Amino acid sequence: MATIEQDILDYVAAHPESGRETIRRGAAPKSSDTTVWRALKRLVEAGRLEVSGKGRATVYTIAGAAVVRAHLQAPYNRRPPVAYNPEFLDAYLPNRTFYIAEVDRDRLKKAGQPVGGMIKAGTYARRILEQLLVDLSWASSRLEGNTYDILQTERLIRFGEAVEGKDRKETLMILNHKEAIEYVVDNLDDIGLSRPNLFGIHALLADGLLADPAMAGRLRGTPVGISHSSYTPLDDAITIEEEFDILLHKAAEINDPFEQSFFLLVHIPYLQAFVDINKRTSRVASNIPLLQADFAPMSFLTMDDAAYIDGLIGIYELNNVALLREVFIDSYLASAEKYRILRAEVDSPEKAAIVYRDFVREAVRYSVLQTKAFREGDILDLAARHDIPEDERDAVVAYAHEQFKGLHEGNLIRYRLKPKDIEGVDLS
Repeated sequence: MATIEQDILDYVAAHPESGRETIRRGAAPKSSDTTVWRALKRLVEAGRLEVSGKGRATVYTIAGAAVVRAHLQAPYNRRPPVAYNPEFLDAYLPNRTFYIAEVDRDRLKKAGQPVGGMIKAGTYARRILEQLLVDLSWASSRLEGNTYDILQTERLIRFGEAVEGKDRKETLMILNHKEAIEYVVDNLDDIGLSRPNLFGIHALLADGLLADPAMAGRLRGTPVGISHSSYTPLDDAITIEEEFDILLHKAAEINDPFEQSFFLLVHIPYLQAFVDINKRTSRVASNIPLLQADFAPMSFLTMDDAAYIDGLIGIYELNNVALLREVFIDSYLASAEKYRILRAEVDSPEKAAIVYRDFVREAVRYSVLQTKAFREGDILDLAARHDIPEDERDAVVAYAHEQFKGLHEGNLIRYRLKPKDIEGVDLS
């Protein structure tokens, strides 16, 4: 970085909300107005400075993410010890306080809206479920240090093939993510940010991974520590329960799905309501508002691991969301682009794929589980019982037959079937 830019950063850090002329006189007295203005512009564009006001009232401050990064320069054992701050949550007023600025929320909505416009809530989630199971299970597990690569994760999820030599906990971690994500998508019409649902997600993610299995899906009553941080979470069971209920109440009142999603990523880990697996719970739960609003999911696939942890430490120790927000926005934009493309690939001109989706699923399951073959006459009768218009039945049944013929171990999950179910089935 050029000397003038560092001089400006040092001056603004010591003199917050300084105007351009004050900064020029204090940080770069030998430089011209134009040189200082260009340096300020570069620092703002790089996210190192924030600017507010207009004209002569324009002032500059160190960007929040830069504050967090500067704080983290000191080793964690030399940073001041901090305890849980209830005012951090209390100060948040749903739909009045915003962690994500309106311009950024609009950008996220534009990026996350599926190609072709919005459709019935939950339909998009079910269409991209297979890919989401792999992406989110792998990425969220990777953020916990899991060493499975994404191809190994895909084979584990789709075919049940565990990698020899891997720690069993790593295999279980991925399979637990699969269960938790399926639980969210399967219950998307009814799931909410309530105790039963958050407990359910935690219980599925924690299955077989806690020393005390009774703590799965239950708030903790014992102290916990945070690695490489000077932050000490609450250790009082009654207060943890009270704060958890406040957290959920406020989260449920937030109208904007992206603000709601980010709020969960901030406050579930900060409270550390569970004895372990708080971050994983927050990552899965953060997708609920996005999927319910039919936006692309947050897969965490491209999220920078170190920046994510640094962003959380900024929350733990400074109650500063700026760095995590920066990481969230960048990661979501990349995730949304992938799922926009995927949506375009899976969109079908076939009316049966959307309007008669439930019938097609039932027809395939019936053919596999009951008749062990696709009997067109039986399926036509089934279509009649479903009140599918007579002039559309042949096309719908033909579509169902194509889906039946395309069954294999990798896509059985669409119909909630297992590999053993298609043994002996005539897939012609």
